[in-house]
Amino acid sequence: MGNWLLKAAHSLETAIGMLSRAFGMVAVVILAAMMMLTVSDIFMRFFFNSPITASVEITESLMVGVAFLGFAWCAVNGAHIKVDLLVVRLPRRAQGIFDSFNSLALLGVCAVFAYQAFSESMVARRDRIESIVTGMPFYPFYLIVAFGFILMLLVMIILLVRSIAEASKR
Repeated sequence: MGNWLLKAAHSLETAIGMLSRAFGMVAVVILAAMMMLTVSDIFMRFFFNSPITASVEITESLMVGVAFLGFAWCAVNGAHIKVDLLVVRLPRRAQGIFDSFNSLALLGVCAVFAYQAFSESMVARRDRIESIVTGMPFYPFYLIVAFGFILMLLVMIILLVRSIAEASKR
């Protein structure tokens, strides 16, 4: 039983892994843009006493992309912080069961967060909520958050299938 689950998880992981990696790279590019904006702002402020208008607000907005577009990529690579002081001492099958419950819970959390972020984006769009300084609308950033959680949800499905396969091994 566990063998076919591992094959299915591998196929899903390949497709979703490529997608999460692509958006992880987008997050890296956004991070580089944030760094260049911050350095340019400091340079302009120091040498010309003329900082870049709204650079802090733009940087804050870009942080949404860095955090939520790179979120799933970290999960695929196992780069999230994991506290497993007790779980590592359990037998391999028990670890798989524990990881299954953990993945299932996180899958639910990601679904709720994605739904809420999407709902907030619709409210922000309808009410035309925008930045005071730049006039930039907020709803695209809520959509980025929703997309990041949807991508994370897909990764959690992969991890759930993997952990179920691990738990079903004898």
